[in-house]
Amino acid sequence: MSYTLISMVGTGMYKSDKNFEGYLETDYTLGEDMHFKSRLFMQALIECKYKEIDQLILLGTETSSWDALVDKDNDEQDETIELWSDLFDQCESKERGVSPVGVSRENLDKLETYLSGRFGINVVIRTHTHKIDGDAVEELFSCYTDVTSIVKKDNDILFDITHGFRSMPVLLYQSLQYSLSQTTNRSVEIVYGELDMHDRKKGYARNLSKYWHYSELSIALNVFNTKLDGFKLAELINPYWSAGSKAIKRFSEIVQTNFALQIADVAKQLKNALAQCNENVPSWLIKEVNPILKEVCALVDENSMAKTLYNYSKFLYDHHLHVQAVITLQVAVETSIVEKFGTEANIGDYEWWQKEGKDHLYNLKGGSWKELCKPLTNIEVFRNQIAHGGGKNKEGNFPMAANIPNIYKSGIRGIENLFAALENMEQEE
Repeated sequence: MSYTLISMVGTGMYKSDKNFEGYLETDYTLGEDMHFKSRLFMQALIECKYKEIDQLILLGTETSSWDALVDKDNDEQDETIELWSDLFDQCESKERGVSPVGVSRENLDKLETYLSGRFGINVVIRTHTHKIDGDAVEELFSCYTDVTSIVKKDNDILFDITHGFRSMPVLLYQSLQYSLSQTTNRSVEIVYGELDMHDRKKGYARNLSKYWHYSELSIALNVFNTKLDGFKLAELINPYWSAGSKAIKRFSEIVQTNFALQIADVAKQLKNALAQCNENVPSWLIKEVNPILKEVCALVDENSMAKTLYNYSKFLYDHHLHVQAVITLQVAVETSIVEKFGTEANIGDYEWWQKEGKDHLYNLKGGSWKELCKPLTNIEVFRNQIAHGGGKNKEGNFPMAANIPNIYKSGIRGIENLFAALENMEQEE
């Protein structure tokens, strides 16, 4: 797999007397018997083939130390020396607090060409204001979120957070998360060149990629817990919890497709998945996902599919999936009639409902306008309007989202009265 290396350039260090020191040559250790001396960690990553890097995106300010990228000591061609000199004059200040003029676009173009030739890969440089504060947030966000549009189409990302001003890696990290959530999935790895505090001439490559994974997991968990959309979560946990991945994906599918009659079967699958957790599943993940999975399992009423659907409908409504909740509540009404007057095979059977089920419900509603007829008719009419794209009712009115809470609350009262009426019939028999 080919990678795009995204790295940042700051200004390096200052000595204790405030005189400029810049980036120091550091002997980086990138693995067993893999060392490389460089002023910038990104060069070590490229030269040592840490990954198959075929593109480099560099981010910095107009006053970053762009001259540090030019190897004037080993390349004494006149044009190389001239480029370094121009960059140095534009970018480097001699002491803290003295702002340089800033790099020109012309010299950045020359630097891109130079680096592309030096490393044999595509190089893109983007700059923004050196004043990183609240007034510059819009510019920074625009610059950083645009980065993924530059990344080669099929490349994964290697994100180097070693250099740059303190806030830059944090802001770019957040921007990458946002922009990548809007596009196709890419693998993102994070690497950091840690400076040895006891010997500033030594550094070590630290792979922090798991943090990106856990951050993605946290976002996916939040989406699942709030919207019952577990597709991303299922994808992320599949490598180490296959049973959980399959069960969460299937649950998300029935939520998305309104296949409510499968909820009992899915709940069993979720229960089995929880039982198959092993030591490879992070304990914090289980702690986060366990409550909602157990809540789904608890929806099942072993004696009645209708009551299971009723529980599931309320669960959907509590998660603000109001349309799915209305549809499921109507299915619960129909299923309660099937359980009383039909067979298990008739559950979800549209033909049986049209021929027999509707008449049974009609007869029950006829004797009680307020408790049964009005609330159950309203929920059915609203369900039908949803099924027909929000069409008008008999009075010529479009359905309104604002009316859902009252209609649903009335429907809940109606089905509870229906359950009671059916139970009374059972006792009388």
